[in-house]
Amino acid sequence: MAPRRWIAALSVVFALAGCTSTTAPGPTPPPPGSSPGTSSSEPRPSPGAALASGAALPTGCDGVRPRRSQTVAFVAEGRAWALDPSGFDLTCMFQVDEAAPFAWGPQGDRVLLGGMEIRGVGAHPASLAATGAQPAAWDWGHPLGLSVVFAEGDRRLPEKRFMDDGHVERLPTMPAGVYLDIAYHPSGHALAVAIQQHGEQSIWISTNEGTDPVPLVHSEGGTRFPSIAFSPDGERLLWIAQHLNTYQVHEMDLRDRTGFDDGWRGELDEEATNLHLAPEGDLMALDVGITCDERTAVAVLSPTVARPALPDEPRPTTVVGWLDRTTLLVSAGGCDDTGDLSAVDVLDGSVTDLVRGVGLAATRTAVTDAPASVPVPAEQAPPPPPEGVG
Repeated sequence: MAPRRWIAALSVVFALAGCTSTTAPGPTPPPPGSSPGTSSSEPRPSPGAALASGAALPTGCDGVRPRRSQTVAFVAEGRAWALDPSGFDLTCMFQVDEAAPFAWGPQGDRVLLGGMEIRGVGAHPASLAATGAQPAAWDWGHPLGLSVVFAEGDRRLPEKRFMDDGHVERLPTMPAGVYLDIAYHPSGHALAVAIQQHGEQSIWISTNEGTDPVPLVHSEGGTRFPSIAFSPDGERLLWIAQHLNTYQVHEMDLRDRTGFDDGWRGELDEEATNLHLAPEGDLMALDVGITCDERTAVAVLSPTVARPALPDEPRPTTVVGWLDRTTLLVSAGGCDDTGDLSAVDVLDGSVTDLVRGVGLAATRTAVTDAPASVPVPAEQAPPPPPEGVG
C-alpha cells in the first residue's frame, strides 16, 4: 500500500439527524452509475437469444416471481429474465419496452426502468409509473431499497423518489453541479456523490436527505472521478481517479477523512470506469477503456495484482456486477449487437457461460447484515496541507 496522502478538505463531523432510511437488516456501485451492474443504453434487438446450452428462450412470459437464487437478470427479446448462475433455472419476469437503466434494488425485488419507472417482482413491492425523468446518475437506497436518489444530466441538484407513494423530492442543500456518480451508504444513512462544478470535479458526503454536505476530495490538474463506491462494511469510500495519463483506485477511511490511500494503478494511457466492489473482502472490478470497442473487464485482486476477467475473449468485455464474494458477472460483445453473459470465478479463473444474445444485464442479489451507522471522522485529525490533492 502506498504511503498515506493528506488532502485539503474539510474534516467535519456531519450530523445524521433527520435520516429517513430504516435500520432494519437488509449486493453492492454503482455505478454506476453509475449504479452497480447496469447498462446505460437501451436494450438492442436480440434475435436468437439462447442459453449457453443452445436452448432457445421460452416463448411467452407468465410473469412468475423469480426465486432468490436467480441472481442473473437480463433483457432479451423484449422480456426481462432471471437466471440461476448455474445456467439451468430460468424465469421470465415481465415484458418491457424501455428497460434501461435496468438497475435492481438492494433486495432484488424492485428494478429501475426507463423514465424512472419502478417494477416490483417480489411478494409485496408495488410498481410505480414512469415520471419521464432520465437519470444520468443514480443509486438505490440501502439496505431495503425504499427510495432512489438520482440526478438528470441537465439538472443542477439531485432528487429522491420514494417507494411508498412514488413522490419525488429535490435535495436543495446538496451542492449544485453536474452529478457524475451517486453512491448510497450501506447503512442507508449517507450519500456520496461525484460532481463537476466550473470545470473541476470533487467528491462529497452528506446525510441520506442531502443535508450537511461535506467535501472530501477535490480534483487537481484535470483529475476526474468517473466512479465511486462504498465498501460493503461502510467504513471506506473508494473511487477511480482518472489522471491525465493513467488511472488509480483510491480509498478513504471514513473514520478519519483527512487523507486517502493509493490502490491499484493502471498502465500509461489507460482510462477506467464502472467500479464494483465484491460483497465481502477486498476484491473489486472495473472496466478499462472508455469506448465500448476497447473496453476490458478487469478483476482487481490486490493493490498490486489485476487481470482481465475473460483473458481469452477477443471481443470487448464489461463488468455487470458481483454474484457472490468471488464470482463476477461479465458481458462480452454488445457494442453494436447483443452480448453474451458469463460467470467468472476471479480467483481460480473458471468460467461458466450462461446466455447469448442479451441486450441489458444486471445482478439481483440481496443485501444482508448491513451496517447500522456511518463512521465519523476522528475528533483530533492532523491539519491538512495547503496544496490539496489530485
